[in-house]
Amino acid sequence: MEKKAKSFVTGAAILAVAGLIVKILGAVYRIPLNNLIGTEGMSFYAVAYPYYSWLLVISSAGLPAAISKLVSERVTRGDYKAAHKVFTVAFRILLIIGVVTTLLMLILSKPLAGMSGLSGASLSFIALAPSLFFVSVMCAYRGYLQGLQQMTGTALSQVAEQLIKLIAGLYFAKLFLPKGPEYAAQGALLGVTVSEFAGLIVIAVFYKIQCNRGLTRQIKQSSSEKKESVGTIVRALCAMAIPITLGASIMPLTGIADSAFILNVLKKSPQALDWAQKSGVVEGAKDAADMIGRWAQSAYSIFRSYVTTIINMPAVLTSALAMSLVPAMSAFIASGKKNSAKNAAVTGLKLALIIGAPCAVGLFVLAEPILLLLYESSLDNAGKVAMASGIMRISAVGVLFLSMVQALTGVIQGIGKPGVPVRNLVLGGIVKVASMLILMRIFNIYGAALSTVLCYAVAAVLDVMWMIRYMHLKINSFDVFAKPVLSAVVMGIYAAFTYSVLGGEGTIATLASICVGVGVYAVLAVLLRMFDENDLGFIPGGKKIAALLYGNRRK
Repeated sequence: MEKKAKSFVTGAAILAVAGLIVKILGAVYRIPLNNLIGTEGMSFYAVAYPYYSWLLVISSAGLPAAISKLVSERVTRGDYKAAHKVFTVAFRILLIIGVVTTLLMLILSKPLAGMSGLSGASLSFIALAPSLFFVSVMCAYRGYLQGLQQMTGTALSQVAEQLIKLIAGLYFAKLFLPKGPEYAAQGALLGVTVSEFAGLIVIAVFYKIQCNRGLTRQIKQSSSEKKESVGTIVRALCAMAIPITLGASIMPLTGIADSAFILNVLKKSPQALDWAQKSGVVEGAKDAADMIGRWAQSAYSIFRSYVTTIINMPAVLTSALAMSLVPAMSAFIASGKKNSAKNAAVTGLKLALIIGAPCAVGLFVLAEPILLLLYESSLDNAGKVAMASGIMRISAVGVLFLSMVQALTGVIQGIGKPGVPVRNLVLGGIVKVASMLILMRIFNIYGAALSTVLCYAVAAVLDVMWMIRYMHLKINSFDVFAKPVLSAVVMGIYAAFTYSVLGGEGTIATLASICVGVGVYAVLAVLLRMFDENDLGFIPGGKKIAALLYGNRRK
C-alpha cells in the first residue's frame, strides 16, 4: 500500500510539472506569433480556436479521467485483462468521436466562419480539423496509461505537443504570411495539427514500450473474475465522463460566444463608424465599410489574442495551487479532519488572493509598458496601443476573480462537490453573454472585456458564499482579503512611480518597475505575515521557506 501511495504521489507530481511546462510554453508561443502575423492575422486564429477548444473537450475532458478510473479499479484487483478491455472499448469510442468531430469542423468551416463575421477564417477551421482526430486517439492512450500509474507517457506527449507547436506553428505562419493574414493564421493552426500528431506518436511509442516491458504478459496471464459486456463498460465510461465534459465545456462555450457575437455586434452597431474613426486603430482605409471591418477585426484580435493571453498567465500559478488543493481536501474529508479541511479551504482562498491581487494590480498599473514590451512590433500605431491598454486595465480586475475561481474549484472538488463550481461558472457564463450584448452597444470592445470580468466575479462570489455556508467557515477578512489587496495597491504605487522616474518608456524602465513591484510586495508579505506555515505547505518549496521564516518560532 505504501508503494502504491508513493507511486500515486510521484505520478501526480510528474503531471503537475508537465502541466506547468505546457502552460508556460503555450503562453510563450502566443507572443512571437502575435508579433509575426499581427492583429489582423490573429483575428482569423482567434475566431476558429474557441470552436476547436469546445470540440476538443468532448474527447479530452471526461473520457480520459473515466478510462483512468475504470482501469485503475481493475488493475488494483490484478485484473489486467479487464483493464485492457476498458482500453479497447474506449479506444473505439474515441476513434469514432475523433472522426465525427473532425468531419464536423471540416463541413461547418465555411458556415461557422461566416457566422462569426470573418469568412476567411474557414481556412483556420480546415487547418485545425485533423488535430481533433489525433487528440481523440491520444486521449485513449493517456487514460489507459494513467490508470496503470504510468504518468510519464502523458507528460512526455504534452511537452512534445507544445514544443512542436512552438516550432511548427511559427514556421508555417512565417511560410504562409506572404499569401495574406488569413493564410498566416492557417499556417499557425496547421502547426497545432502537426503538434497533436507528434504527441500521438510519442504516447503510442511509450505504450508500445510498456507492452514490451511486461504489460502484454500481465494481460495474458491475468484472468477476469467476471466478464463485462461492452455495453456495461460504455455505460460506466459515460456515467463519469459526461458530467466532467459538461463542466469543462463552459469556458470554451464562452469563447464561442465571443467568437460568434463580438465581430457582428461591433460591425453592426450604429456608432461603429464613429468608434472606428476615433480609435485611430485603422490607417489608410479605402472606405467606411473597410474601416469598420478592419477596426472590428483589430479590436477582437487585441482582446482575445493579445490581452487574454497575458491575463491568463497568472493562471499558471493558481492552477498549480488548485492541483495541490484537490488531494489535500479529499484526504482531510476522508479522514474526518474537519478543522484541517476548514483551514485548507481558507488557505486556498487566501493564497488565491495573495497570487491574484499583485498580478491584477501590476497588469492594471503597467498595462501599456507590458503590452509594448511583448507586442511592440504588432501594436504598430498609437490607436492599437491605447485600445490594448484600455482593454488590459479592465481585464486586469478579472485576474483577481479568476484566481479565486480556480483555487476554490480545487477546494470544492476536493470536498466532493464537483457540480457546485460548474453550476456557478454556468451562471457566470450566462451573465457574461447577457452583459456583453448590452455593454458592447455602449462601450464597444471594452464592454466585452467588462463582461468577462463580471463572469469571473459572479462565479467567485458564489463559490465563496457556498464554501462559507457549507463548511461553516469563519474568515478573518483583514488577514485573507485586506492584507494582499492593500499590499498590492502599495506595490502598484511603487511600480508606477519607478516607471515614471525612469522616463516612462522603454524595456529597462518596464523591467525595473516590475522588479521593484515584486520586491515591495515580497517585503510586505513578510512584514504583514501574509503566509503562515500551513499556507506555505501548499506551495512548491514552501516547507523550506517556512523553515527560514518560522524556524526559530517552532523551536
